[in-house]
Amino acid sequence: MPYNIKYHGYDVVCDTVNDLRALVNENGASPSKASTPKLAVARLRSDNATGVAGLVNKLKKEQRDLLRHIAVNGKVKRERLRQLIGVSDPHQFAGILISISKSAAGSGMESPIEILHERENGNGPRTYQYKIRDAVKEEVKEALSIQ
Repeated sequence: MPYNIKYHGYDVVCDTVNDLRALVNENGASPSKASTPKLAVARLRSDNATGVAGLVNKLKKEQRDLLRHIAVNGKVKRERLRQLIGVSDPHQFAGILISISKSAAGSGMESPIEILHERENGNGPRTYQYKIRDAVKEEVKEALSIQ
């Protein structure tokens, strides 16, 4: 898992801490305590992943699986989606959805998942469906390597 760090004003990706040490030794100076880069353990598949691709790259496996199922299947009902990702607990399912939304907000964007709900027969119980927002659908598919 690569480390994405800021070193003397540059974005540098180091595979290991030893790579960082080698970088410091090549430049002939040990960084001071104030300028020591903080290692951000970010799972980056690409050096410059930003936007939707950057968001998808930093999501955990179960979150990416949820996005993948929605992207492949279009609109998916809540019960079917829970079944597809293997989560029976509604609170755990909600936690996965919330964490995707929070990660998106942390990346400065709206959640890629749109939640649709309607009532059966006008005032019956609500049914929930999830889909990828149209504005980012292609980007999500590309980031998840879906044809």
